[in-house]
Amino acid sequence: MENKRKHKWLSILFFSVSGVVFGTSLYLITAGAAAPPDPVPVNVASAVNTLPYPDEPRVLVTLKRDTRQRVGNLDIVYRGVQDRKIRLDVYVRELDPQYAYHHAIALDEASRGFRLAGARMELLSVRKARAKLAWNRGG
Repeated sequence: MENKRKHKWLSILFFSVSGVVFGTSLYLITAGAAAPPDPVPVNVASAVNTLPYPDEPRVLVTLKRDTRQRVGNLDIVYRGVQDRKIRLDVYVRELDPQYAYHHAIALDEASRGFRLAGARMELLSVRKARAKLAWNRGG
C-alpha cells in the first residue's frame, strides 16, 4: 500500500509540472504574437526627424515649432516669428551637432530666398505653429 501512494504522488507531481510548463509556454507564444505598442517619440538629438530625399531639385519642408528637422547636413528648429522676422536655430552636423546658430531673417527677405550654411532656402508660408520652406538642393 505504501508503494502505491508514492507512485500516486509522483504522477501528480509530474502532471502538475508538465501543466505549468505547457501553460507558461502557451502564454509566451500568444503574448509574443500580439502587435507591439506604438513607439513613444523621443526628443533627443540622435532621434531627429529625417526627410526622404526625392530626386527632385526642390524639396518642400514643413518645420513644426520647437521640433528639430533634418534638412541635408543641417538640423533646423523653427522658433516662431518675432518683430516680422522668422527665428531659426540651425545645427550644422559636420561642425558641431550640439551648438545652435541662431538666425533672425526678415519675412520679405525670407520669401525671396536665403542661405543657411550653404543650403538655399525659400520661405513659402509661415504660421505660429509651423513654417513651410522650399529647399533648393541644386544650390
